[in-house]
Amino acid sequence: MELLLADRALRLGYGHQPIEELGKQLRSRPVIQTGPHCHLIFEPDAFYTHIFSAAGLRSHNDSWYVCYSASTVKFTESAKKGPGWLRMGDRTLNVFGLSRSKMDPFSICGRHAQQRFALTSSEQPTAAHQLVEQLQKALPNGEFPSAADAIKAANQSLWRRFCGSNLQLLQIDDLDVADLVAQHLREPSSWLSSTLFGQGSFAKSLLTHLRSFDCGQWAGWAKMTTDFFWHLSGGRIFPLRLHGDVFLNAGGTFSLRCAPDALLKSLDEREIIPSLFLSFLVMSILPGLRVLGGSRQIVYYPIMRHAFLSALADFPSPANHSLSASLRSDEEPSMWGHRTISPSRIDPFSLIAQRGSRFEQLIDCYGAMPLNQAWGSLLAFACDPLWQTLCERLATKQFSRARPIWLVGAKSPL
Repeated sequence: MELLLADRALRLGYGHQPIEELGKQLRSRPVIQTGPHCHLIFEPDAFYTHIFSAAGLRSHNDSWYVCYSASTVKFTESAKKGPGWLRMGDRTLNVFGLSRSKMDPFSICGRHAQQRFALTSSEQPTAAHQLVEQLQKALPNGEFPSAADAIKAANQSLWRRFCGSNLQLLQIDDLDVADLVAQHLREPSSWLSSTLFGQGSFAKSLLTHLRSFDCGQWAGWAKMTTDFFWHLSGGRIFPLRLHGDVFLNAGGTFSLRCAPDALLKSLDEREIIPSLFLSFLVMSILPGLRVLGGSRQIVYYPIMRHAFLSALADFPSPANHSLSASLRSDEEPSMWGHRTISPSRIDPFSLIAQRGSRFEQLIDCYGAMPLNQAWGSLLAFACDPLWQTLCERLATKQFSRARPIWLVGAKSPL
């Protein structure tokens, strides 16, 4: 993971000294933000998540802010919300100016069509019109291979121009994680090559343990929507299922051997992209990086860790025993860190560009607040159907004991 991040920092133009500082920071405080999807930084939930992380990093005098943003998401995730949309003032902007038919079926990681920023709106121009023009001028010109590439490039520019922080922003998305998985598979002695995908029986056991949680009180928390990889084709992602030693899509039109060499070739050709579980495995579980995520991650991440530990126990070996012992020694390997600060009613770009608030002032403001004042009404918990159902079961004592409470670390039960 450290090598991948150093490579991405090098591509952004950073020199030897700041990259060396990045490595030291990761070793002393191995923490990455994994909450927001791949949004422009001025999307409200993303913006206030960045403030939350920046406050913690600044308190330790750290100089790098590492953020993983999922890009296997669609342009529209709910009504006019998602990476393809941005609220500014009383207007909702279409970030790339795309029609519904060019947004709804596609994932923003898809490289099926060049993307460029447009910031269009079907609503009548208002007082926010000047702000829209200001933001448009601040966004990079030209076309990008994907919406995710465009958003990452824009965020680097916007961060430097408007956030005015000493923190260096380093973003990775699912295609970066695909390269990280490929790094593992190029090394025959790596755990992914030798065990996970080198012994088909381990992969099947792990899938069995993960699926065992899709029932009872935990149903829906760690959905097995695909087995280790998505098939990426024509800008869309399709689930794959492991049948014997072969990954197949639903129609049987795509097949792939579950073997390191075959997987490596498909990763390099961008035919497949890692699932959420595999992404967390290589970004966090194996390298021991703590992840700060959202209200659902604080449940599904421990489920992932427990399933992984259970599979390791099914295949006793010195290497698996050592890996299991290392994982069990982790304390608080994940924490709540997305939507922890409740967004202001004023959209972030208006706050920064029009009202003159500085990013560092907002860090100071929210950093000085007690957490129970900063987190607002906790809509991510209170309005989430999974949390509501879980609370109802707990309140009525309809909590199944068929699945015991598990430990994700030596001192951190779920």
